[in-house]
Amino acid sequence: MPEHMPALVFLTERQRSGTGRWTSDHGLVVGFEAGPAVPLARLDWRDVDGAEAVIGFDPGMTAFVGLRVAADGTSYEWRGRLVQRTSAGPHRFLVAGGRADEELRLLVEDGGAPVSRFGWADREGGGGSVLLRSVDLDESASMVEITDRVREVRAGNEHARAGEVALNVLDATAAKWLSWRDADFLEFTMEEPVRVRHYALESANDFADRDPRDWVLQGSQDGRTWVDLDARADETFPQRHHARDFHVTGEASEESYRFLRLEITRNSGGGETQLCRVRFFSGRRSYEAFTGHRYAAGEAPAPYAGIAAELVEGAPNTVGSWRSFLAEYSADMLRVLEPGELVETTGEQRAASWLGYEGASEERIAALEERLGTPLPPSYRSFLGASDGWTRMGMFMYALLPADEAGWADDFHDEAMLDEEELKEDGLVGPFLVVSGASDAQTWLLDAGDVSPDGEWAAYVWASWYPGLGERHRSFADLVVAERASFEELSGSEGRPVRPEGAEDLLARGRAAALRGRVTDAMETFRKAEEKGSGAAAYLRAVLSAFLDVNGIHHELRGLLHRPHVVAEVGVGQIESEALPLYLYSAGLDAHGSTAFAVRALGGGATGFELPSTDEERDALLASRRAPEPPAFERALDRARALVARGAGDEAWAVIEEALAEWYPVSPNRVAPVVLLTDPALRGAVTPSRAREVVFTPRGVHPDV
Repeated sequence: MPEHMPALVFLTERQRSGTGRWTSDHGLVVGFEAGPAVPLARLDWRDVDGAEAVIGFDPGMTAFVGLRVAADGTSYEWRGRLVQRTSAGPHRFLVAGGRADEELRLLVEDGGAPVSRFGWADREGGGGSVLLRSVDLDESASMVEITDRVREVRAGNEHARAGEVALNVLDATAAKWLSWRDADFLEFTMEEPVRVRHYALESANDFADRDPRDWVLQGSQDGRTWVDLDARADETFPQRHHARDFHVTGEASEESYRFLRLEITRNSGGGETQLCRVRFFSGRRSYEAFTGHRYAAGEAPAPYAGIAAELVEGAPNTVGSWRSFLAEYSADMLRVLEPGELVETTGEQRAASWLGYEGASEERIAALEERLGTPLPPSYRSFLGASDGWTRMGMFMYALLPADEAGWADDFHDEAMLDEEELKEDGLVGPFLVVSGASDAQTWLLDAGDVSPDGEWAAYVWASWYPGLGERHRSFADLVVAERASFEELSGSEGRPVRPEGAEDLLARGRAAALRGRVTDAMETFRKAEEKGSGAAAYLRAVLSAFLDVNGIHHELRGLLHRPHVVAEVGVGQIESEALPLYLYSAGLDAHGSTAFAVRALGGGATGFELPSTDEERDALLASRRAPEPPAFERALDRARALVARGAGDEAWAVIEEALAEWYPVSPNRVAPVVLLTDPALRGAVTPSRAREVVFTPRGVHPDV
């Protein structure tokens, strides 16, 4: 393995031009390697928010001076000195058209948003400039979001009457936190110590003068002694519901903290302060690709492009790798699907365990390229070489077209109801290649105007039942890989898993994690068990989700209660006493039809009660339908109900909180006391924040269970 240059860590200062007052600024971490190690003379970059910087190094790269321009146009003189050389891993890109092992290694973290343009000049007269495509916050597994590990969030002040409380900042909704103060704080208690590499703040719906402008993000081990992780001044949010990303640099990003505190010391001039969302990440932002140019001393610039190494590895991209991938996928489908779901396949295909066709000849593929007037993207071209079209490719895609039937979207306007202009309004470039045939109201598109450095075209699913286009995939191969993963997930959730091995072990581990209060681990373990066909895991994951946010949980329960394997594993008794009350409470009075659907799923009214039509009837039903509780916990509930009846909600919660450690599951498929959500008599004590606290609290395990 070649030895690579370390990243350089600089302590920095800035001053408004001409003021002569230098103040500490965010640390700068720089790592760059594009071939032989050559000292750099200059770097410049721009981030996705519009902030820019240009710096020049001394010959030993131990100090720099430069200029930094904030996103709002404010200019600062900038300087820094080297304090550390670190092995912090850079972003790795495989260079298109280069040697198999040729890479660009790049890391720039200045505390701000991801870099979108980067330029350099070295001391031997070479240099270059590249544009970088960053990966969206919701599309990269490498960033490792840890917001779901928040056990509790509180604020100095909140508008509780309007529901604009601190807890709202954890949700991906338009709901917000509003404080009546012009400076305030949000404090987050994590379920375990976490490391924060970057965080994102999203502005709320109205009144820009309520936006935070100056703040400090702090971390603490004990909730009393705080360490500054990141400080901001004169920050702005250019529009409503705008998310901005902030890196935590230096040693602070390597330490773990149980408590995090966002101390907002100044807002943008209003009498109140607000935020829509706060998100924390323990991994750094990632990139998809770069394009640009580079040059050596005395030579003309040459094209320079590459793909993130992590994206290239694993996806099929040759005829041989496609054949292996598709053969395995065919075997999976034949193992779990019923014959009636494979009507589009022939007996010969099923006997051969190959749901496709003979590969297209080079002549047929070349004819398609001539008809289109452009070379095909590599992964789609090699797919056709492995199989000239395909039959069942997923739960909702029944056929991919052969080479002589694929074509531009304009040719499919009447059949697929595609409108190129509408697609371009959604941000696509075009033209669009249609590669799919029969389906459940969806079409697979390749965008010939969105091309990666390795020649791949971005791929999308357009469906009439989507609110818009589906997720962007870098290539046709990435779309097929995602479709296979979706098939495995959906098959498992229906109780016919592709890979059922280990489901019971995962279920047991998920239960144990849930009872220890390790909610994030439990949710992820239950998800894996559900994919392996465990109906109980699917149900328990929904129960934990209800404690985190009961709103809308009836939609998830409705999907679960019509699955026979879920009802069979959980048991009709528990469904009647726990799931249906939770369903009714979440759905509210306007869910009568949906509730009837859930009841029918149990076999035509096994519950034996009439659907409620008023608040009083619903509350009476919820009070009468309760799962059995451990005796000591039931006695605590009785005391809490009496206290709530006297208006002592806080005292009632103290009784419940003390008794939580003594709660234990009286049957295997229980992990939390759902009665705390559904019992009308406890609503004065169990707020949404306290409900969240319930599942993060370790609970006892009865020796007989």
